[in-house]
Amino acid sequence: MFAGLDEIDWAGMSHAYGPATEVPELLRGLVSADPATREIALDGMYGAVHHQGDVYACTIACVPYLFEVVTRAGGAGRGPVVSLLASIGGAEVDDPDELVRSAEAGRDDEDDDENWAENYRRAEAVVAAGLPVFLDLLTDPDPAVRRAVPEALLVCRAEAPRTLDTLRRRLPAEPDAEARTALVEAAGSLVRRAAAGHLPSVPESSLRAATTWLLELVGDTSVASALRLTALTSVSAGAPSMLPADLVPRALALLDGAYQKPASAPEPAGFSTDTLIGAIRALHEQADAGRRGPRLGPAVGSLSRALGDRVDDRIRLVSTLLDGSDRERRLDALPAAGQLVDGWRGDYRELVGLIGRQLADPHPLLSRAAARTLVHLGELNRPAADALAEAVAGAAREEPHHSAAGPPAWVMVWPSHGPTVGGTLAALARLGDARALPPLRWALERDEPPKDAGAALSGLGPAAVELLPLVRRQLRRLSPTDRDFPERRGGLARAVGSLGPAGVPALPELLPLATDGWVIRQLGRLGPAARDAVPVLRPLLDAPQRGPALAAAAALHRITGDPARLLPVLGRFLDGDQFDASDAAQEIAEIGPAAAEWLPRLRALLGRPDPHGWVHLRAAGAVWRVAGDAETVLPVLSRVWERNVHTRRAVATLWAEIGTPAAAALPLLRAERERARRHTARDNGWSSAQVGEDEELLRLMAAAVTALAPAES
Repeated sequence: MFAGLDEIDWAGMSHAYGPATEVPELLRGLVSADPATREIALDGMYGAVHHQGDVYACTIACVPYLFEVVTRAGGAGRGPVVSLLASIGGAEVDDPDELVRSAEAGRDDEDDDENWAENYRRAEAVVAAGLPVFLDLLTDPDPAVRRAVPEALLVCRAEAPRTLDTLRRRLPAEPDAEARTALVEAAGSLVRRAAAGHLPSVPESSLRAATTWLLELVGDTSVASALRLTALTSVSAGAPSMLPADLVPRALALLDGAYQKPASAPEPAGFSTDTLIGAIRALHEQADAGRRGPRLGPAVGSLSRALGDRVDDRIRLVSTLLDGSDRERRLDALPAAGQLVDGWRGDYRELVGLIGRQLADPHPLLSRAAARTLVHLGELNRPAADALAEAVAGAAREEPHHSAAGPPAWVMVWPSHGPTVGGTLAALARLGDARALPPLRWALERDEPPKDAGAALSGLGPAAVELLPLVRRQLRRLSPTDRDFPERRGGLARAVGSLGPAGVPALPELLPLATDGWVIRQLGRLGPAARDAVPVLRPLLDAPQRGPALAAAAALHRITGDPARLLPVLGRFLDGDQFDASDAAQEIAEIGPAAAEWLPRLRALLGRPDPHGWVHLRAAGAVWRVAGDAETVLPVLSRVWERNVHTRRAVATLWAEIGTPAAAALPLLRAERERARRHTARDNGWSSAQVGEDEELLRLMAAAVTALAPAES
């Protein structure tokens, strides 16, 4: 086994963290008799050799040896290695061509020796060449191997029709429930990809036959409810037009049948490792402990995602589970509820209220899961405000970050960085709820306050003025040698800025910190009452760096209202790189007609290459506010809107300012308003800001429609 492994020049190849010299040790670790050693080795493979899905030359060089591992008869730990092969081959990728195009477009580092696009192609080819091995492993004695193989078969895209037929024929003979689920899930993935046009090898007849088979499974009462639910999920994702009219009641009935089946929690592994894989395994063991029924959260989440834009059906599904008395069903529904609100638009008032009710449940996993779901929802949390306040009032003052005992404490303590504000307290503060003030006061009085205390405080607005003395004290105590110094400084400055003129008493503490652009901008938010900051800010106009100079110009304009001293500073940066020009144009837009001397250069910016649209957006905004030239600006705004979804809040704001001359933009606004998906939501990524930003876009679009077509509003 592993013949020739040490003859390969691993040092000449790289992985995520440098030369791939430890690959032979990792590969040998995968076949160790010690399960902890195997887990550490597998974590190393995912963490470095196949880091976040990347495929390096060394990743491909490992594939023949990984096949040796999985074909080692009777060897322990082979199932996870089959899954690793599946991941290297891109089994989870619907459209590999899109992955390759993205890799080619993103390859701009001259020092990068990896040909990412070619690596992905080669990895798929070498893993797909193992089709005979995977087919043999479908009958392996180890159920863990059989559970992993169906996903690996998804790599073999050219053989998709054969794979569909193989999965269907294997199902009646498969004795293991989890392996049966994996067979149906893999068939569903193939149906979905074929229906989307990603598998040209699958003829229409094969697609129809596979879909019909899945529908037959849904209605087969001799089949376990959980498996029928998996089949229903597969049809929902691949052939939504064939779904039954009573979809949600049927799904709930299948879930009810699945929950009725008693579940015995898997035996704990009996060891621990300091790895990400080990931590995830421990979390699963913790989640399974003490359950009466099977853990169906993944099934609920898969069905919800498969329903896509059918938001009302999805709300009904998860709300019914959350409104019941069965704690396990509520626990399983929370992740699906969170994913729904995060990614799709809808009327979530009732659902958010139901999530908030879970905060009061005495089961620590349930209340903690509810808190995680609510943390980033911003204004959508309004129906849960009382529940959040009660959870905060009853929470511990501080606790370690890994605690799972109910809703988060006011302060979470971390080993590697400073403490942070607990999730429920932060969510309550973002609502501007004064009930967040007492715990935030306590947090600010600590010897080491949370590093994000200022950011949390800023959500309370003027109501937080009573805590200004504590903020000033923390500003005085700040030192550049403090851990998390930039974050603490920025957050506390933001808290002062959020108070407007009422924050002026903190000028003596803020001015010594006014070397950072973010802090300088907070001085500007204090307005004319901050005139004592002018002597400190004026010298910064000559700073060579864009950040301090432009921030000082913006702050001085807000404080003095006189643009005369600022215009030369802004002009200095208009001819700079895209960041210089974009920021300068944005500040010129704030000044308005008094900046008319820069109009020729602003118009020139509209002709510069700008792949992401930010320079064009800011220059167009400046041209509009300086000259009122809608004819020049409107085509630019429409192009930017289409090119970069992240610009849409700013574009909608400008359309509303321009008014009826921008009426040609109404089709773009209507199309965006009709979308069920949040405008920045992605299947392969997430942002804690995406809900708040999308809700803001919806409000801005409503205002724009009113301005462009008053009768339509």
